[in-house]
Amino acid sequence: MGEATRRLDGLESIARSAWSRERALGFAGPDPYDGLNSRLLGPALSRSRVLRLALIQAVKRCPFDPRRLLLIPPGVNPKGLSLFLSGLADFPAIDPSGVEAGILQDALIRCASSPDGTPLFAPGAGGESALPSDAQAGWGYDFPWQGRAFFQPAGFPTVVCTSFVVDSLCDSGAAGAGEFFEASVRFVRKSLGRFECPDGVCFSYSPRDASRVYNASLFAAKILARGHAAGIGGGLDAEASRAADFVISRQSPDGSWPYGEAHHWQWVDGLHTGFVLETLMFLGRTLGRDDWDESIRSGLGFYAGNLFAPDGTALYHPGSGYPVDPHSYAQGILTWLAAGRNGFEVLVDPSLIADRAVELLWDDRRRGFRIRRSRFDASRTIYSRWSQAWMFRALAALLKEGGRS
Repeated sequence: MGEATRRLDGLESIARSAWSRERALGFAGPDPYDGLNSRLLGPALSRSRVLRLALIQAVKRCPFDPRRLLLIPPGVNPKGLSLFLSGLADFPAIDPSGVEAGILQDALIRCASSPDGTPLFAPGAGGESALPSDAQAGWGYDFPWQGRAFFQPAGFPTVVCTSFVVDSLCDSGAAGAGEFFEASVRFVRKSLGRFECPDGVCFSYSPRDASRVYNASLFAAKILARGHAAGIGGGLDAEASRAADFVISRQSPDGSWPYGEAHHWQWVDGLHTGFVLETLMFLGRTLGRDDWDESIRSGLGFYAGNLFAPDGTALYHPGSGYPVDPHSYAQGILTWLAAGRNGFEVLVDPSLIADRAVELLWDDRRRGFRIRRSRFDASRTIYSRWSQAWMFRALAALLKEGGRS
């Protein structure tokens, strides 16, 4: 047995182990940002932005898991479900009957929301319920969260979560996916805010805000580009192209992108850099735009040179070794796999990234990936969406690339 085969066998075993753990838990678990789901403190903080931010960060950074003390129940996150579903689409050997994929598809459809955050379906209603012809569909997180710029109630749709759900429903061939896909295109076109200028257009994160966050706007463009490819409506390619043009116009001379336009978003990290690059590659391929390639190459060069160590370690920020975060590793694997598929030079071996993630973060006894917050502090909490779903998604894509399907 060759080294490559042994490596794939080991990664397949870990992917199956992570999947079986989360499936046994019903995909319910903690999330780094679920502090406002506290039944003890959440209701008391409804009027204070500062206290909401403080509670989220306190729960996230606590040296022990305080969720039982704060009465924070395990949650089922639609984005996590979508990542698991996309992983099954890439690695169907783990679900040969398709039963598990069907369960995830139904769960995602049932938690779709209208632009105002109200559920599209009443509790207990099946996903087979017909959508009105003018319905808009989006998806949000199962917990409320407070960002620096805006507050999002639980279930309120964001374009980031919606894009991942759309990807998973389309890629897994969900029955009725087309109906919900069209409703998500309407959600982007009719309910998201737009900032327009000569450089292009930037879509807002959600219907509640006017933020200009680069990866979020590109996820809106991705939904529109999918709609164009599917022949849904006219002008979708032009709208998606203008969103990509806007983000490319904001690229720094060194090839990087900050998180967004606001002064407090002028930081660079590996996770969101990977989002931007992977989505730009998707848009270029789908819309036939090779004029973005130079910008993508420059971005990939920055990504490889500043956000990865030679041994495959994924850096959270340029030059910063901590936290060591499975989300950053997973996105690194997916971005470099996308680079190879789209004809760009693969400057960091995705298999090396996966091996390093396993070496640093995999807890074999607990069947989960942890976050290492410092050299001497590794969180014992296994996060369902942030860690498990992301690494399962990335390992499934890597196994598919290696012929394991």
